[in-house]
Amino acid sequence: MLLSDLEFDAIYDDRIRELSRQHWTPVQIAQRAARLLMQAGATRVLDVGSGVGKFCIVGALSTTADFVGVERRGSLVDIARRAASRLGAARATFIHANADSFTFDGFNGIYLYNPFYEQICKIINPIDDEIELSPLVHRHFVRATTSKLAAAAGPMAVVTFNGFGGSMPPEYQFLADEPAGNDRLELWVKR
Repeated sequence: MLLSDLEFDAIYDDRIRELSRQHWTPVQIAQRAARLLMQAGATRVLDVGSGVGKFCIVGALSTTADFVGVERRGSLVDIARRAASRLGAARATFIHANADSFTFDGFNGIYLYNPFYEQICKIINPIDDEIELSPLVHRHFVRATTSKLAAAAGPMAVVTFNGFGGSMPPEYQFLADEPAGNDRLELWVKR
């Protein structure tokens, strides 16, 4: 499947394309992260803060796993659903919900591309003005995600790209990391 980012991002409008470099997982990294999750046994993957769906769509088109993106901005969920439909990514679905109230039950893989960073970073372009930019809200979502990871039933594989703002719970074993774009992909597993 592997398209370039330029080719993939052509599916989105100009505003979304302009945000791609800072906010959406690059195609090659998405494909590698999806494969790492599958190699660790994941068959149903949750992307926390899925944005316009790029990771889930690439994962669904390049592996046999099912991908679900949870995103708190309804407008981005709509964009992700349209993109998945246009590209024929039937195993990529998107849900409009907050990560702090969404259950991790039923998943055996999690992808985290620093989903809450926009709330505290002043050097990246904001996606829109729909969310509160606040260190307190950032900490709330990081803590909620950490708690959900700790409570998740094993086996569970987690891949992070640029982290998620917190530390992995002690129940997870660090298995591997590798260079990816401007950072690293890390693979963690809970047995």
